[in-house]
Amino acid sequence: MKILIVSGTPGTGKTTVSQNLLNNLNAKVISLNELAISEKLIINYDMERETSVINEKKLIRYIMKLIQRYNKLDLEFLIIESHFSDIVPGQFIDYVIILRCDPDELYRRLKERGYKREKIRENVQSEILGNSVNFFLNKQLNKPILEIDTTNNSIDVITKTITKILTGKVDVNKFIIGKIDWLEKLSQEDRLDLFFD
Repeated sequence: MKILIVSGTPGTGKTTVSQNLLNNLNAKVISLNELAISEKLIINYDMERETSVINEKKLIRYIMKLIQRYNKLDLEFLIIESHFSDIVPGQFIDYVIILRCDPDELYRRLKERGYKREKIRENVQSEILGNSVNFFLNKQLNKPILEIDTTNNSIDVITKTITKILTGKVDVNKFIIGKIDWLEKLSQEDRLDLFFD
């Protein structure tokens, strides 16, 4: 069983894409957000940032138990998705796919979700700075870290792309991190001040 991490800023499509992958792969999905809630691993709520604070150590232990349990099944892949999936210990990771989204589109998606202005701003800034990518780079994994732009692609197109990556039917070099650079794009357009003070 190979473990695929699907990460990215909230609003990039992680949960929907991960669930959709079940149509193409013999796999199970673990949503860390849902797991933290169902196993009562939320220890606090950050009112200012409007986000839950998880018990990271307990969550990691629980993830490791689930990996052992799923390893006994006849699965091709275990998909672990969340914007904080970088907490998964490196030795359990076979692939990392980070979903990215143009800041303007991400702003629209998060506004549609009903996020407050400050929360939208924080998440869009995180996407511009490539925080999800940086978290995995800091882990110094010896595994492919890939990124896919979800801005103008349907869930089906993204799912097919990931399936081709996992089955070796596409050149992964097309998706190696570093090709998506919103900071450079906005800088060239002289629009950074729209997202940063």
